[in-house]
Amino acid sequence: MINRKIPAYFEKIDQAVVAVKNQEKTTNREALVMALERLNKKEILSSDHDQLADDSKKALQSLEEIDWPRLSFSDQRNILQLLVLKADREDKVPANLQLTPDGIGYLLGELIYQTANPSEQTSINDMVIGTGNLLWTIVESFSRHDLSPHDLIGIDNDEGQLDLASELAAALKEDPTLFLGDVVGLKKEEVAPADVVIGDLPIGYYPQEAPENFVTAFSEQDGQSYAHYLMIEKSLDLVRDDGWIYLIVPNDLLTGPRHESILKLFSQKAQLKAFLSLPAEYFQNQEQAKAFLVLRKKDALPKQEVLMGQYPSVKDQKALQEFLQDIQAWGKLK
Repeated sequence: MINRKIPAYFEKIDQAVVAVKNQEKTTNREALVMALERLNKKEILSSDHDQLADDSKKALQSLEEIDWPRLSFSDQRNILQLLVLKADREDKVPANLQLTPDGIGYLLGELIYQTANPSEQTSINDMVIGTGNLLWTIVESFSRHDLSPHDLIGIDNDEGQLDLASELAAALKEDPTLFLGDVVGLKKEEVAPADVVIGDLPIGYYPQEAPENFVTAFSEQDGQSYAHYLMIEKSLDLVRDDGWIYLIVPNDLLTGPRHESILKLFSQKAQLKAFLSLPAEYFQNQEQAKAFLVLRKKDALPKQEVLMGQYPSVKDQKALQEFLQDIQAWGKLK
């Protein structure tokens, strides 16, 4: 049953966001960050406070009427997700900066649960956290199994993304460690290895020269390297020796352009554990279809057979349950 407070609270916060955006001539995302700061009982940024119009201050002050702590984690997440989706639509945010849909996040959360055998001490690193929606979906998915990850880490090279991620985390009473920077160029000692590494990888060219000794870097003659290829390789630096990596990648990763670089990575540095294509109905354009890529370090055990497959339609619940059971059975092979 849908909590009736969800539409009411969404409308209340959205009204404040719109008021601030119109008064301050800012973006919807920036206005949302200010609204969340007030919702989280923090002071409005000191640099902004004296410059805000009275109507903006009044709109933000109205958020104190919301009894936010009384909502469940799931209800809070639903409201926050709707607010981000609306802000992104109004701001025409590029696809690479948009949040990962819940449907994908729930499937990934269940895949992690069935294969990595997480516990209360499990640490998770989202190597391209964005606004954090994928991470919070997985946290919610874990909670259905009475699990709460021990340590949450997020990395992103976009300060605006991290500002929003930080306020969304505070609204959810989560306290991740956030790093601003280029994950590919991150030094190994800057971030402690995690039990689980996740990431919805942005697709495109890497704007800088690729680091030395990267198997997935293209030669000078071949041109710019692919950012998502370099990130796949970098994930191996972010995971513990016995940890697991789960990345959302193009569905044609193993067969598409320059796929030889990825196959070379698997032969030299990583174990390919699974490659699972996501349900076709998730993508209006099948050229943009995605898959789950599951990796481990080269020497990690056990070394069971690679799991390959296609998630059935989520509308076919029987087929989906059978597929999830197959994953569960595979995950138990030791």
